[in-house]
Amino acid sequence: VVVAVIAVALGLARVSRPWQDSAHPALTIPEGDLPAGVVLFTSTDCDQCSSARASLKKAGIEYREVTYELEAGRFERYGVQGVPLLANLDESGGQRFLAAGVPTRRSLRAVQRT
Repeated sequence: VVVAVIAVALGLARVSRPWQDSAHPALTIPEGDLPAGVVLFTSTDCDQCSSARASLKKAGIEYREVTYELEAGRFERYGVQGVPLLANLDESGGQRFLAAGVPTRRSLRAVQRT
């Protein structure tokens, strides 16, 4: 019974882990539409967005938040398909880093390096 419980827990961990680090198609952000730097795309009804904000704050990473309910047009123009979505943008709107879900330690380190 213990082995079965452990096997189920490991299976669930594998299934949920890819969602946190899941790939997101590249965004299409026109040059000058957003300032260069870290951007967190969120929604007011997203439970995990609060965790994403807290992770960035704890890591001391400054970011700009783009919230769906306030800037829905940007979500549509950029191709944002889910939240939370963390991006580090260069001056031309290109993505140096892009990750869906609550940022992992690895994601936070990657954002700080870029």
